[in-house]
Amino acid sequence: MEVGVSYVPTVDAIDPAQMAVAVEERGLDALFVPEHTHVPVHEAEPWPAQAFAEQYKRMFDNMIALATAAAVTRRIKVGTSICLVTEHDPIVLAKQAASIDRLSGGRFVFGVGAGGRVEEMQHHGVAWKNRWKVFRERIEAMKEIWTHEEAEYHGEFVNFDPIRCPPRPVQQPHPPVLLGAMAPRSLDRVVQYCDGWLPQRVPLEIFKTLLSDLRRRAESRGRDPRTIRITAHRFVWENIEPEKAALDEYERQGVERVLYRVPSETADRTLPRLDELAAIVGARR
Repeated sequence: MEVGVSYVPTVDAIDPAQMAVAVEERGLDALFVPEHTHVPVHEAEPWPAQAFAEQYKRMFDNMIALATAAAVTRRIKVGTSICLVTEHDPIVLAKQAASIDRLSGGRFVFGVGAGGRVEEMQHHGVAWKNRWKVFRERIEAMKEIWTHEEAEYHGEFVNFDPIRCPPRPVQQPHPPVLLGAMAPRSLDRVVQYCDGWLPQRVPLEIFKTLLSDLRRRAESRGRDPRTIRITAHRFVWENIEPEKAALDEYERQGVERVLYRVPSETADRTLPRLDELAAIVGARR
């Protein structure tokens, strides 16, 4: 089982290249970053009271951050946790994802979601009520682009005649698409048209309950639950020693990868956190 980190790559935190090198040097396995293209000044519902809300106002573009990270590493996976697909043109996004996958030698993991901010989505021309329809069509369209020299897609929200959109990704048939959502309907979406599941930071027992539900839904639809790739997301720093037992349990549950969200801080504060995690991981190996 892989163990990696995620963080919000802000302009005043450790930069993505230094972070990626530090992750790889410590024997960790992955670096993931989230996304918000922008922060609306006025919202009907204010930003939630969470530790990272302010940091989203100062973050780099996720794909550029990951390209920077991939360029200075050779082994670790680089991924999105998550990319808000409803805020991107699917042709452009397919090219970006395939480019990172190819330039990294097949190390890109595509964590995706529909987004949770009404105005942010509206600024990209997507109505809240349509978000999951738009999301599905864009995912399906990108898969067509990744898997065909000449691709076309005809839907309600995505519609294009045959196109050529190189490069093709290294991973076949394409980079793994992991849905970062936890509602019951989204568990069905994982089963129906995604490669895996990337639930955001939930307690272990809740995660296990949701995972059992996901696997039951897969079986009921005739999909082998073992084909669903699982990346779990954690955020524990005040007392990280018990995480060895937590990691053992995630491995028993068949999880492919566990990510730890690291606060967005300068290198002098971030590197000791990575050392702590690396010590936990090293003790298990």
